[in-house]
Amino acid sequence: MGETLEPIKPGRLLSLDAFRGLTIAAMLLVNNAGDWGHVFPPLSHAEWHGCTATDLIFPFFLFIMGVAMTFSFSKRLARGDSRTLLFTHIVRRSVILYILNCIIMIFVAGAYLGHFRFVGVLARIAVCYFFVSIIMLNTGLRGQAMWTVWLLAVYYFILKFIPVPGQHPGSLERFANIADYVDTKLLGSSLYEWNEQLKMGHDPEGILSTIPALSSTLAGVLCGHWLRQKNRNGFEKVAGMSVAGTLLIIVAGLWKYDIPFNKNLWTPSYVLHTTGWALLCLAVCYWLIDIKNYRRWAKPFVVYGTNAITAYFGASIMAYATVWIRWHDAAGNTVYLKYFIYDHLYKSWIPSIFGHYVSSACWGMTYVIIWCALMWILYRKRIFIKV
Repeated sequence: MGETLEPIKPGRLLSLDAFRGLTIAAMLLVNNAGDWGHVFPPLSHAEWHGCTATDLIFPFFLFIMGVAMTFSFSKRLARGDSRTLLFTHIVRRSVILYILNCIIMIFVAGAYLGHFRFVGVLARIAVCYFFVSIIMLNTGLRGQAMWTVWLLAVYYFILKFIPVPGQHPGSLERFANIADYVDTKLLGSSLYEWNEQLKMGHDPEGILSTIPALSSTLAGVLCGHWLRQKNRNGFEKVAGMSVAGTLLIIVAGLWKYDIPFNKNLWTPSYVLHTTGWALLCLAVCYWLIDIKNYRRWAKPFVVYGTNAITAYFGASIMAYATVWIRWHDAAGNTVYLKYFIYDHLYKSWIPSIFGHYVSSACWGMTYVIIWCALMWILYRKRIFIKV
């Protein structure tokens, strides 16, 4: 506990590890409510249009990945890695991420859906990593900025002006928008949600909505270039991120009247809004940790951040396994391991003192604590599982 908190590698931003770890801890908290009927509003996704604190988490992770990619690629190119070697690394990492997604989806099928889902959180991360890497290998800063804008512009045009058969152009309703239409044509009923009457599906990590997610990742790449500038001091970098983040939030707040915030469709206004907040949050972490050296508070998050995918994958398998594991009691009722544990260790006493919402949140906090402890063991042993 008394060890000095330093970056794992020279030139690595400790604030970025902390921000990544904070994001993963938040992801574990919101993904693991004890009782989905009692969830504090900030810990829930917006039902459709809108953006809660929970809706910031996934785009934050993609943004952070983009920032990290700028540092990683620059270091690899500086040490003389060939483009062939880099491309091999890109393909390998993308494939591993997708395989991990498939393993999670096997558990999801057993626990909830009853069918295999080809897309998902790690699948989107894999696709964004692959295509953004290709863009980075073949363009400079100007080209990457252009790709960021053009991808968002193309997606805006698709959403607003290409109609779904039987719907008016610009329809953004569930099962009646162009993203759901394309995903249904490509993936059929294997999506996260399916409307039998309309024969349409919906998936929050669908194929078409991955286009703007690439812009979220590229925004992180552009931020990484800003942070790597050697002719800027730390305060200038914080000021730049703060101003850019504030401007994006203002523009997004105006744009939402044309096209609303929507995580399920990853709308362009949502990209600007979440990127703005990601810039502000990273600016705060960078100022506190890398400039002012206030580091002790960040230790648990750095521990998470240095093994982020491991924590997410392990916690996801654990969560879905506790629902997949079930049995029948003497009365013939199905008993799920998760609710058996939750009812006996949490619901039996916490609601009577603090209420059902606190009890439900405590289940999620248990995941955060357990996986922080496990990642702490890896951190102390200097084991960093690379994907």
